[in-house]
Amino acid sequence: MGDVEALSKKGQESKKIRKRVNAADKKPKKAKKKVAAVENEETLEKMVAVLVAKTELSEDAIRSQHASFLKECPEGEMTKERFVELSETVLGDEAQFLADSLFRVFDDDNSGSMDFQEYIMALNATKLNTPEDKLRWIFNVFDRDGGGSIDAVEIQEMVKGLFAMAGVEIGQEELLDCTEDIMEAIDVDGDGDITQDEFIEHACKSEFMANMLNAE
Repeated sequence: MGDVEALSKKGQESKKIRKRVNAADKKPKKAKKKVAAVENEETLEKMVAVLVAKTELSEDAIRSQHASFLKECPEGEMTKERFVELSETVLGDEAQFLADSLFRVFDDDNSGSMDFQEYIMALNATKLNTPEDKLRWIFNVFDRDGGGSIDAVEIQEMVKGLFAMAGVEIGQEELLDCTEDIMEAIDVDGDGDITQDEFIEHACKSEFMANMLNAE
């Protein structure tokens, strides 16, 4: 009887998760707004604070890179071609491949450009040595506002982004299945919000995430 009850309970939980995922899917998606040239010090301070929290860079290093970024891109947006030119000295032949992959994630409005915050996160992708590093980077990319947690909507965006990064198109049902798989594995307390610690600790319990990391 114990096994039957356990299976029944798991089935009920799975239905709850799918219901939450479906509800998230029906929410109107907010268009991601690219941040053009920062207009004032207060806005810059907020952006720098988010990037300090998401990367191992110091405030001074980020401000220095921001100044250099604006010299290269006065309007506050960098094209893929310019990204390749600037990263070729460090990445060599991998620069074009990395640019193609990262722009699939960051350039979701197909404008052909990325803003400074996206640029820093893109550069950070070259410093991922362990599964934990990769999971932390993935979380930080899709925790757009730096709030420290992601929900079912952002998990869906994460799944789409990871498939896009690999150059793979995904159907809606497969997208929902992968999102459900991740939520079921990671959202252990069932509150619908996933913190970075929860994500890093439990992500590999998701078949989708484990396969993705093993494929790296």
